[in-house]
Parts: sequence; C-alpha cells; structure tokens
Amino acid sequence: MNISYREIKPSVYLQDYIDCYWIQSFGGSTGDRSPAQRCLPLGMLEILVLVDDGCCEVSVNHEWQKLPHIFLAGVYQDPVLWRCTGNARKFGIRLKPETFHLLFNIPAATIFSDFTPLENIIGNAANEFAEKLTGVEELQELVAITESFLRSYLCRSRMEHNYIMEAAKLIRSAKGDISVEQVSESVYVSMRQLQRSFRNTIGISPKTYGRIIRFRNTFRSIKQLDRAGGWAGLSYTMGYADQAHLIREFKTFSGVIPQAMLTSGAQIHGLGEPGSLI
Repeated sequence: MNISYREIKPSVYLQDYIDCYWIQSFGGSTGDRSPAQRCLPLGMLEILVLVDDGCCEVSVNHEWQKLPHIFLAGVYQDPVLWRCTGNARKFGIRLKPETFHLLFNIPAATIFSDFTPLENIIGNAANEFAEKLTGVEELQELVAITESFLRSYLCRSRMEHNYIMEAAKLIRSAKGDISVEQVSESVYVSMRQLQRSFRNTIGISPKTYGRIIRFRNTFRSIKQLDRAGGWAGLSYTMGYADQAHLIREFKTFSGVIPQAMLTSGAQIHGLGEPGSLI
C-alpha cells in the first residue's frame, strides 16, 4: 500500500486558530489495510474528515473501532494507533487548543484525550461541511472550502487576547524548553492561577503541555541527529537534563525508545514538514 502525507499552512487570517492542514492518502485495493499508524501527541486538537470511500479505525483498549466520517480528536498525551482500509484519504485540520473555544464555543479541555463525531459539537453543519469536502481531489480546494467554513464560525465570536493564549504561544515558541515559573512571569499571573486556568482551558498543566511540545520538536530534529551530535547532543540542544531524560520522555509520548523510531520502520503520522499556502 502506498502512503503519502503532506501539510500546508493556514492563511494569515486563521494562524491564531490553525496550526496546519494536512492530507494523508492510502493507495490500496478494496479490503487492503494500511500498517498501523502511530499518531504522536502534538499538543493540538484535530478535525479529521474521510474525503473518499475508504474507512479508518482506531485502536481503543486493544480493539479496533471504526471512526466516524468526520470527527474531532482532542489534545492527547499518549500515542494513538489507527489504520485505514482500501483507497482512502484523510484530511485534517490541526487546531490550536488555546483558541479552540473561539471557534466552537467550548474549551479544548472538554475533549481532552478523547474523540467524538463533530456532529456532537456543531450539529448537522458538520455533515454539510463533510459533504462539501467529499471527492475533492486538490488540497488547495480542500483548504479553501475549510477556510470559508472556519471563517463563518469566527464571525460569530469576538477575538480575545488573554494570558492562556499568550502562555501557549510562549511555550511553543520556546519549543517547550521553558519553566512554568518563566511562563507565569511573562504573562503576569501567579503560577497557581496559570496552572488552574491552563487545565480548565486545554485539559493539562502548562508543564505537561511544554513536555509534549518539546517532544514534538525533538522528534522533528531526529533527521538531523548526526548534525546535533547524536542522542547526547540532541538531548542538550532540546533542553533535556541528559540522554536518559530524553529516552524516558520518548517512551512516555511515543511508546517506544527513540532509536526504535529510526530502525523499526514505524509508521509515524502527523509530523511532516509544513508547506506554504498557495
């Protein structure tokens, strides 16, 4: 089965809300199943849409469950395994958790470490949106339809700037290598208030969110492992205490040691290099 993955950036207007859009294609015959895809924690929510006739399944308690045609996945802190059957394409909208409530009027914490049909969040509008995407071949057209859909929801809300938004941006810009104390000082709130509000908004503590973001950036850097000076050099560059610390974090968020990512041929989903919006 041929598998391809591509990311594309959102328009400037939606960059406060969207991390990227992506498309993953599975070229197989009817009944063919893809290898299990390991979806790593990215610190984002995702709306996922099947834009072809194939089906996708997710592993829940070691059993495969069929996924809805269009669904919302919350911020995860554990890896998730899923697979597709037949000739399938999945289109994804990766959403920033700190501004999710401005689009859909519920905090990201509501769907933390879980998934649900998007219909449960926005009603039949989810199915109408999915119908517009079904069968569309070009990624740019999928993005254009999606941006129009998202803009219609932004028109119903008022953009706000608060310390949780600033804190999440700061953690990502620091690639997770920043203390909660530094974040609280930068956004001018107490550590206790920051931690409480962060959990209420996103679903996890700022410390855990920072760990996820650092892991995400570390994984992206594996391609330059030799240039970084091996695992020890990469550990230092990414702000880990030592190589053992990096290995522990990898096992926590990916389920395997870092070396296995390079040698096992594991199918990793969701960490391609983003392109630019045409």
